[in-house]
Amino acid sequence: MKQFLSKISFLGLILIAIACSERDDTPRVEPTDVTIQTTYSNDFDNIPASSVAVSIRNTTSQQVFEGVTGADGTLVLEAVPSGLYDITGTITMSSEAFFSFAGYLPEGDEVVFNANMTAVQINTNASSFVIELISGRLGSLVIKQVYVAGSDRVDGAQFRDQFIEIFNNSTEVQYMDGLYIMGIAGRTSNTPADFTLSNGQWDWSKSVGMSATGDPNNDYVYAKWLFQFPGTGQQYPVQAGESVVLASTALNHKAPFTGNNGTTISVNNPDLTVDLSGADFEVYLGNDVPQPLASDLDNPNVPNMLNILWMGTDLILDNNGREAIVLIQSDVDIRTFPRYPTPNTTTIGNNTVLRHQVPKSLVIDGVEGQPSPTNQVPKMLPNDIDAGFFYVPGGAWSSEAGIRLTANSFGDRKVLKDSNNSENDFGAKKANPRGFLD
Repeated sequence: MKQFLSKISFLGLILIAIACSERDDTPRVEPTDVTIQTTYSNDFDNIPASSVAVSIRNTTSQQVFEGVTGADGTLVLEAVPSGLYDITGTITMSSEAFFSFAGYLPEGDEVVFNANMTAVQINTNASSFVIELISGRLGSLVIKQVYVAGSDRVDGAQFRDQFIEIFNNSTEVQYMDGLYIMGIAGRTSNTPADFTLSNGQWDWSKSVGMSATGDPNNDYVYAKWLFQFPGTGQQYPVQAGESVVLASTALNHKAPFTGNNGTTISVNNPDLTVDLSGADFEVYLGNDVPQPLASDLDNPNVPNMLNILWMGTDLILDNNGREAIVLIQSDVDIRTFPRYPTPNTTTIGNNTVLRHQVPKSLVIDGVEGQPSPTNQVPKMLPNDIDAGFFYVPGGAWSSEAGIRLTANSFGDRKVLKDSNNSENDFGAKKANPRGFLD
């Protein structure tokens, strides 16, 4: 009887062992096929990333398995032994390839995206991974909209409703604090003279007292007007895909208002003009000029620009479109930069306007306007800042603005086209603060 019970007990132990074996979910050590899915970051809508060089390295043996992702962003590595691995992915795009991908040119000649996962356990139960590619700073602030034309002189607001819009075309927050916006001092006659280049544009090498290092005409730009954004460093953030509006006067130009001389200022047709009461910044010269424009009122809810150099009695853009504008970042106060008279000046007197000379290397973005493709003034900006020009078909007083085209969308974030050629990057339609062309 005892021998019979012993056999039953032994059989029970065997059955228990078999049952435990069937329930054992411990990963097996045999090699397994590993799937790596690569995507770009959320900045680019997590789209699959093809042609990415992927490498996995065993942290103990240092054995490496590598390959390149296919069109769907996937790579399968076969027969990878179980163990701890570091996973990396990288792809380098030329500036041209990145432009085709995103719609704007990067700051350098190429863009490198990287992904990294460390100490990842790979076994039969863990063999599929997603890695996300990220890069450093991509893109910057760009000039999105230039409302040069103004609105009808009789039924609209003339030039007092003009504005410039600046857009964050990058993937991270930018700050307006301390940046400068500047109109370019350029000649508008095509007739050459002793003090011009062959195309009729100023020859700055002939300015009185010129002592610039390098080429005064191609290495620098010169101020027609110049204003600085206020702020102490991070007071005025601009989120990726958002913009700020700089108004000549931050008022609702559709509605009547009382000017600084007590008269009522209004328009006959509100549809011809814009509401700038919600602008982010404004130019106010009421404390700086002897006779301010009646329409130049100070909106207390809108920060004022810091006035450095102005032409006339407000931020007044050339309504025929003969305007070139640059956005500048400088760690050195531009007020301390050398200043020169236009090259047709032979003697500097008390009333001579001296133009700030700014190295073009400090320019973040620049755009140039022309009256039309068949009616052009000499080019003001070097080609590496803007190789072309924008124009508004309706011409002066048409209520039209030059507006940068949309190149791409990644989720809710729009990316504006930026090839450094306004002829390709801009279109035109009725001015619309914070609006898009398409």
